[in-house]
Amino acid sequence: MAKASIKYYPVGNGDMSLIILEDGTRILVDCKLTAKSDESTDPKICDVKKDLLNSLQKRDGNYYVDVFILTHGDRDHCHGFKDNFYQGDPAKYGQKERDQNLIIMDTMWFSPMIAEQYTNEDEDAHQCEAERRLDLHRNKHSNKDKPGNRIKIIGYDSNKDYQDLNHLRAVPGDVVTRFNDTDQQTFSIFIHAPFKIHLDSPDKDKNSASIVFQARFKAYSWRSDFCCLAMFGGDSDHTTWAEILERTKRFENDVNEEALSWDLFLAPHHCSWSFFNDTSEDDVQPTSLEALDNARNGAWVIASSKKVVNNDDNPPYYDAKKEYIKKLSGSDKFLNTAVEPNESAPEPIVFDITANGPARAPKKSTGSASGSAGGAGAAGTVITQG
Repeated sequence: MAKASIKYYPVGNGDMSLIILEDGTRILVDCKLTAKSDESTDPKICDVKKDLLNSLQKRDGNYYVDVFILTHGDRDHCHGFKDNFYQGDPAKYGQKERDQNLIIMDTMWFSPMIAEQYTNEDEDAHQCEAERRLDLHRNKHSNKDKPGNRIKIIGYDSNKDYQDLNHLRAVPGDVVTRFNDTDQQTFSIFIHAPFKIHLDSPDKDKNSASIVFQARFKAYSWRSDFCCLAMFGGDSDHTTWAEILERTKRFENDVNEEALSWDLFLAPHHCSWSFFNDTSEDDVQPTSLEALDNARNGAWVIASSKKVVNNDDNPPYYDAKKEYIKKLSGSDKFLNTAVEPNESAPEPIVFDITANGPARAPKKSTGSASGSAGGAGAAGTVITQG
């Protein structure tokens, strides 16, 4: 079996991460791609599209990802979706789509809390494809469970009603162990957000409604402990994390599920100050520091952003970087995708998942230059937190 791993792509201020499981299952979290990414000759821009295709498997000559998770619909999390991912009946995927290297999403994870809030064509395309799949399930179509038609609803309904599809739903407090119609014995995802309260909030926006989850790896199926815990939070802000802490502790999932612990923490909103408070003039929220206090020994923070420098830019924000480093065992445990392994030729940051925790994978001998970055799961029995 292959090594499990997590790859964080250098896409400037944006997110794109690839989780690979031991059995070869690929889970892509967000995307920031351009259809012509391999035409650039700028060595400072990583060829993200080429690397992604090289990291995916093929079926019948077609690239596919087992699960695609869109944390929320901001352009820097879904840029290139329309041009790079296949939308429509998978039975109609043909030579034209193959020539374009369109990626089939066997399963989509879909948050209805961002439905009808389209602000860009990629988000619109994602919504349309989700609705196509939901209609297949609603109408009990014979092909609804085939790869390319599978979908999982994450969180609660907002502008539309999907109550008739609750059998496809996972909510905060649930543990998902089934991905792309396959039960996993050494991997699961704990759903943290979004919450119901975001539906009624006068300040509701896509960031506060981001899907937040903890990816959990075990070294062996018979073990109860986790060898790696990785947090993904989209653009969630300090108010969301305050809710995550309160609810997780209230339902004792901080103990029963280790749901607040982490070895890898993808800094929300590209290392902006919003994880710590509303404006740079505001003091750090104690709940944000408490969330970081759940770091396990040797933990890492990854800032998926342009280079973090000491100026007033936000995101990324230099003072946010300083706060993260305070909670780590050393400044070398804070990684910025824009400058790894070096600023002149950034490469994806890769962690291999070992029995002793996440380990930095060996760097490539040459930079990945030339390019531009721009499963239907079954919920566990954990008490719902939403």
